[in-house]
Amino acid sequence: MKKVLFAAALAMPLVANAGGFAGIDIISSDIEPDNTTASAKPEALQFKFGSWINRDETLGGEVRLGLGIDEDELSNNVDVEIDRYYGAYFRGQFPNTMPVRPYGLVGATYMETTENDNSGGSDGENYKDLSLGLGVDFSISKNLFLNLEYMRLVDRSGDEITHLGLGLNGRF
Repeated sequence: MKKVLFAAALAMPLVANAGGFAGIDIISSDIEPDNTTASAKPEALQFKFGSWINRDETLGGEVRLGLGIDEDELSNNVDVEIDRYYGAYFRGQFPNTMPVRPYGLVGATYMETTENDNSGGSDGENYKDLSLGLGVDFSISKNLFLNLEYMRLVDRSGDEITHLGLGLNGRF
């Protein structure tokens, strides 16, 4: 999985014939592991870099790296925190002439979390799955835009992880 994500990250600038974008998002996660009925809502900071495949900026690819910034209690005094996650995604959206542009994402995500209990014990979980997302970009200026996004990162074997993100992005 790591090799595929790394290869995708290296290939994006090579296949792009248009500009790109970079951004930073604040993420509110909802993590529901398969071994409990409870959920935790830790937060993360997400960095992303993308490149367009066409000049209309309707098809592109992006890579993301997220780092946990806050933990939340799952159940029975067990705290869950996001250590890190990364992913590679294809992105389709409306043309760049619109000030409000809906988009969709499909790709793969790998996430590492840590669960800490009151007795000082710690356990880690790794999640990976096909990820799907929907969002909307709001243009502020020609090169600056905000985005609001919902993404289902993991839905496998009883584990479910979703993200709600708000970000600031720049075009180049």
